[in-house]
Order: sequence, then C-alpha cells, then structure tokens
Amino acid sequence: MSSITDQNKQITKEFFEALSTGSDKYLDFYTDESIIWTAGNNAIGGTRTKEEVVSFAQNILSAFPTGITFNITGITAENERVAVEISGKAIHASGETYNNQYHFLLRIKDGKILELKEYMDTQLAAKILLGD
Repeated sequence: MSSITDQNKQITKEFFEALSTGSDKYLDFYTDESIIWTAGNNAIGGTRTKEEVVSFAQNILSAFPTGITFNITGITAENERVAVEISGKAIHASGETYNNQYHFLLRIKDGKILELKEYMDTQLAAKILLGD
C-alpha cells in the first residue's frame, strides 16, 4: 500500500498530464472550494476559485493552439503538500515561443487539490499573454 505522500505525488503527475492535454479534465482535480493563486501583480496574478479558473484558464489555453506541455523536472512531497518544478513549452497563437519555468505548491486532501500556488516568470507571461 502506498503512502499519502506517494498518492499525492501521483495525483500531481496526473494533474499536469491532464493540463498538458488541453482538455478540461484537469478541473476534476479541484473541489468547488479549491483556491488557485498565481504570483504576479498583473492580470495573470491573483487568487481565483475553481469557478473563476474555468474561464480564465480557457482564455489562457486558447492562446496556445497546440497546448502547453508541462514537463515535471523535480517533485518533493510530504503528506498533503507537493512541491513541483516544471518546464513548460508552448507556441503562442502569435507564433512566439513561450517556454516558461514554474514552481507549484499543491495541497491535496482526499485525492483533490484544495490549494494550488503557482510561481513563474511573470514578466515573460505578461509579455507573451498581455503584450506588456
């Protein structure tokens, strides 16, 4: 039998695989009470509920016709907390390359992500996504 830590690492891997497919399957990993926070003092950053993430994420993902591929480069977990380093690769609708580096901290309980914190190169994100 695997530990909660191992189960949560597996859930994290499956979450980012779902996110990489471009489908809405990643939403199944959240509860209605989940909180998603992104670093940055711009239109990308802030705290959102699952409901708010649905339209926000659709806008972001639609800007990448071939999707964003999330490659886990490091994962550390203890009980309900999973820290994951990710290298993202994508081509924006404008044709520009969007290869960002991410660090996510997830809090998982009973197989669902209750809290997700996302850290990334917000300057790159604003340049490509907002044209700033």
